[in-house]
Amino acid sequence: MLRNLVNYLESNLKVALLAFVSAAAMALLTVRITLQNWDFVFLAWNLFLAWLPLLFIKWVWEMEKRKSARFGILMVYLAVWLLFFPNAPYIITDLKHLRFVPENMLWYDALMIFTFSLAGFMTGLYSIRIVHRIIAHRWNERLAWFAILNSMILSGFGIFLGRYGRWNSWDIVTQPGALAKGIYHSLRDPLAIKHTITFSFVLMLLYFAFHIFAELKQHERTHRYS
Repeated sequence: MLRNLVNYLESNLKVALLAFVSAAAMALLTVRITLQNWDFVFLAWNLFLAWLPLLFIKWVWEMEKRKSARFGILMVYLAVWLLFFPNAPYIITDLKHLRFVPENMLWYDALMIFTFSLAGFMTGLYSIRIVHRIIAHRWNERLAWFAILNSMILSGFGIFLGRYGRWNSWDIVTQPGALAKGIYHSLRDPLAIKHTITFSFVLMLLYFAFHIFAELKQHERTHRYS
């Protein structure tokens, strides 16, 4: 089992890097719990949720490369990914908890939450990259960018629902009626609109930079061995 995990990480260096950053975040949390208390243990759960959309869409991409799924099934897969994706960038909002931190732990906790946020953002950006590949591979680049842009807008709104409305991804199944009411009221809230625009802009900007960097590295690698 361990050998299979090592082989997988060796053949998937991006996932290995994300696992390393996540492990560093968990190490900081472990020290925090040992020295102080369990106040920030929820960060471990939030990081787990951030990994779910990446692991799921990577599984979808591996299947898609072997055999294209039917249109309806692929749409379900992408909808499931989008439902859980906001959990990845959501961790950055946990910085709000710093206002309750004692002064002697402020810098340590700020570094710890930043490391968790970095892990969440990186897993999120990589999962978006995979969705981009799936759509571009099946259809074209224009449609891929259109889908990514709309996904970022919906994700920005999803982050607002999670932080201020305290809704979870699975509430669409467990509390669909209450969630629908929450969404309706949030759509009429100016703060929700501002939050959605801000977060979707930042997400899109970060993904664009991430995408350009990845494409340049790919071009450099191809040019080097051509």
